[in-house]
Amino acid sequence: KRREKELRSNLCGQGSDRSSMATGANGNLVRYDDTWHIMDDANKAPAGSEVSLCRIDTRSSEYAPEGQPGAGPKAWWSKSWIPFNYRVVEVPSGDLLNPECDALVFGHLEPGSPERSDAMASPQRRLVVIDEKVHELYGDRVRSYFTARGVAHELLVLDTVEENKSIELTLEICKKMKKFNLDRRREPVIGIGGGVCLDVVGLAASMFRRRTPYIRVPTTALAYVDASVGAKNGCNFLGSKNRLGTYVPPVAALLDSSFFRTQGARDISNSLGEMCKMGIMKSEELLGLLEKHASRLIADRFQPQSKDDTVPSRVLQIAIETMLEELTPNLWEDCLDRLVDFGHGVGQCLEMDSLGLNVELMHGEAVATDMSFMTVLSNVLGHLSDSDRDRILGILHNCGLPTYHPVLTRDFFKVAMEDRIKNSLGMRLPLPVGMGKARMFNDVTDEQFEATFVLWESLCKHSTVSVAKSKAGAE
Repeated sequence: KRREKELRSNLCGQGSDRSSMATGANGNLVRYDDTWHIMDDANKAPAGSEVSLCRIDTRSSEYAPEGQPGAGPKAWWSKSWIPFNYRVVEVPSGDLLNPECDALVFGHLEPGSPERSDAMASPQRRLVVIDEKVHELYGDRVRSYFTARGVAHELLVLDTVEENKSIELTLEICKKMKKFNLDRRREPVIGIGGGVCLDVVGLAASMFRRRTPYIRVPTTALAYVDASVGAKNGCNFLGSKNRLGTYVPPVAALLDSSFFRTQGARDISNSLGEMCKMGIMKSEELLGLLEKHASRLIADRFQPQSKDDTVPSRVLQIAIETMLEELTPNLWEDCLDRLVDFGHGVGQCLEMDSLGLNVELMHGEAVATDMSFMTVLSNVLGHLSDSDRDRILGILHNCGLPTYHPVLTRDFFKVAMEDRIKNSLGMRLPLPVGMGKARMFNDVTDEQFEATFVLWESLCKHSTVSVAKSKAGAE
């Protein structure tokens, strides 16, 4: 009963400051005798009633015939606020698959909460969706973990690569959820893998019975700071990246950086693309750390060099916190002016168009290529100094990221920018205006883009990090 009441309370947004912004007025829905009632004066409700911040406003329909303002057709304006609460939880490196750590079973529940206490006193079951390559490396440890903790479990192993990121793959997960007979309130699905795995698991969970809780366990450095942090999930559709998807966050993202040890150097460099994005947009401290330590972060796979070495954890934590700062107040992207879109103006199209080529780009590499172009654009527009421009380009290069790509031609850019303008209702280009500082810009002219191309090519074409014939990643 307590849990049901809390779920109702969360659904209607009791006690939230945002509700007044979402509804424009106080709520007028009151629940007593197990029934909801429209009641404009909640003070008249019986003692012990539950008052919601949601509301229903009833008016005459604008299509009602004249002369029938009260008795004719009506219109109801339903105003609801649906909050999402989720945890992003780091565990000490190497602890997540240690059976002595309970994070994989209970880490999605607030420590000390009645829900966590109830769960710890009850039998547990888990469905785990795990990437094929991750399964080869960690599958036995995942099984041993749940066996040691007495958790009934099944593993669904899938080849979750970008080329397979489809609705068909998503439905395979839904089928398994149905066969597992999942309790959609108490048995969150666990996704273990990189960004593709976490995205399709999230989409499947958001569709199955309209919303089933799920947990993200990123095993790549890129997913650790990107896919695991926000609310979005999705799959590719008709050649477009993440064209199908929802805004339903996990109940938790559980983070363990020891997974990075089995990644290649190119994979780590790829993750630095998203970290550089947040540094360029919001954090000069993060940029400085990457500028100074990128080479050893790549070589050491973000593992500390001593017990007093806080650089790897500090880089990861700043990247996560700055991302959360931008995502949390705009979870459903009601505002399309988003600093986290830096590198994504044409970067996503660039990533998709390079698939299958001998110069195929990973996600962070495509983002970095876009960022290099947009950095030069800001310089051309007069918002970024030559020295800051060159410093940003140098940091990207030192992170092992490309700053130029042959697919990014003028013709490609024109089509990709048209797609950007259509889907974002304008250019809405986040551009750096200093180190760790950014602003949004619109209405860049064709002449300014052309000047950018000329300068960008002269600065980056012959000095970029090569991605040719290295799809498998360099060690």
